[in-house]
Amino acid sequence: MFKTKILAIFFLLVFLLLSPVLMAEEAEYGGTLYLSNDTDWDTLDPAYASGFDAGEMAVKFYDGLVRFDFYSNKVVPALAESWEVTDNNQVFTFHLKSGVEFHDGTEFTAQDVKYTFDRLYDPEVASPGTWVFPMIKGTEAALAGESDSLSGVQVIDDYTVRFELEKPFGLFLTHLTLPYGLIVNEDLVDEHGEDFSQNPVGTGPFKFVEWEHDDKLIMEANENYWAGRPYVDRVVYRVIPQPLTDIAEFEAGNLDRTVIPNEERERWLNDEEWSDYITTIADLSTYYLALNSDFEPLDNPKVRDAIDYAIDSEAITHSLFPHYVAANDAIPEGMPGGTDVEIKGNTEKAKELLAEAGYADGFELDIWVSDGRTSVRVGGVLQALLGRVGIKVNLIKNDWSVFYNTVKNGNAPAYYLSWWADYADPYNFLNALYTTDRIPFNNEEINSILEEMVVTTDSNQRIELSKEIIRIAEEVGDPYIYLYHTSTSYVKQPWIKGDLYHQMYSADKLLTWWIDQDLKAEYQE
Repeated sequence: MFKTKILAIFFLLVFLLLSPVLMAEEAEYGGTLYLSNDTDWDTLDPAYASGFDAGEMAVKFYDGLVRFDFYSNKVVPALAESWEVTDNNQVFTFHLKSGVEFHDGTEFTAQDVKYTFDRLYDPEVASPGTWVFPMIKGTEAALAGESDSLSGVQVIDDYTVRFELEKPFGLFLTHLTLPYGLIVNEDLVDEHGEDFSQNPVGTGPFKFVEWEHDDKLIMEANENYWAGRPYVDRVVYRVIPQPLTDIAEFEAGNLDRTVIPNEERERWLNDEEWSDYITTIADLSTYYLALNSDFEPLDNPKVRDAIDYAIDSEAITHSLFPHYVAANDAIPEGMPGGTDVEIKGNTEKAKELLAEAGYADGFELDIWVSDGRTSVRVGGVLQALLGRVGIKVNLIKNDWSVFYNTVKNGNAPAYYLSWWADYADPYNFLNALYTTDRIPFNNEEINSILEEMVVTTDSNQRIELSKEIIRIAEEVGDPYIYLYHTSTSYVKQPWIKGDLYHQMYSADKLLTWWIDQDLKAEYQE
């Protein structure tokens, strides 16, 4: 386990360190990039970009005030060229780039920033992204229909905008990287009306060309992009729902890069022809079994500990997902803030704890899973592992809607689910998991540390606070049994250069990609 973790982090760091060096190769302009997605996009309007697919696509057409650095999880300037933070992380003043234009030639100003955030909290817009910026003054009044403007977003002049927060919030810059913070223009939104979500017009590196739903989406380079035009002239995204069809299209030379399906990983990773063109990156994800203490005997910390000891996450990972990493806490690979808590997997210790809790003969437990193939497989392994210590598991399988509504309303005694990062910080995992309404876990010490985490801008301090939360949760009988963290393997054509493999879905704006036309011609002869 420990060796696997070290290797995963090592390869990620090596990639991040070498990427700028690779980009030093003489890049070429021109050509069309062919990519794919496994589902159609529900919207290209940042105000509604709640899913990874929509957010990943929106950043190609729009920019925010800040973004993630291409080669790290550091927040760097975008439409804002600089900023000052005052009043104990409660006032953020942004100085905007001048001369930036929207795709139609309209000049970008501070008023566009103001409009974007006012629109986000317009109750008639009904954006699902209002959870992202509730710390800005005036959001509550706006949502209640008491104001048509956020008092906490103030235009100082054409190129200066100020945000005032209700209380200190050290992760405000990180929140601004989310797709909901991408800047739109009022006149352009009004021009397209309800069709704006199908006709993206931003300041981003690519201009919208065409969208045939469930088939393809085409964009072209923004020649006047403020950060320099992309290297490729056009990008064609194809919608290919079936992974095996997708990989077949790649092998036929019809796609320039794609995800290797999990069932195909072993074959591709061991293929000498392709091994040099494959990159595996740790996802910002954690998969877990949640235990709801509203149900007996899960309200007993010893019972929760017993279940933890009974479930060997390494055994689950090795048997089902050999290319993933077994989890020992909530924090995924490649993100600081995790611990070296030992993975348990001790059947005798589990039986001992059950006996101490008064359940020497075990008990029955309903575990809810969605009816997806992977969820059912994991549920079956959990059922077998817990059966070894006398816990009879009833696997309750339902479609996603029934499953999720049951979990969300706190009506599932135990359930298998995951959390994927909205942004790259341990707070995003710990706050989501330990303050949720889905389970009645409420630890005052953990709550206090989470409040401290959200205030500080010191990343090192947040890392230490993260470790402390994990330690406390372990002591009080953690309501989560962490199972594994995923990874993704990508394969590209030899002629593709400068491609990014960032852990954050919204980081890649396709600005660094380029096509070696001579090499492509050689391969296609």
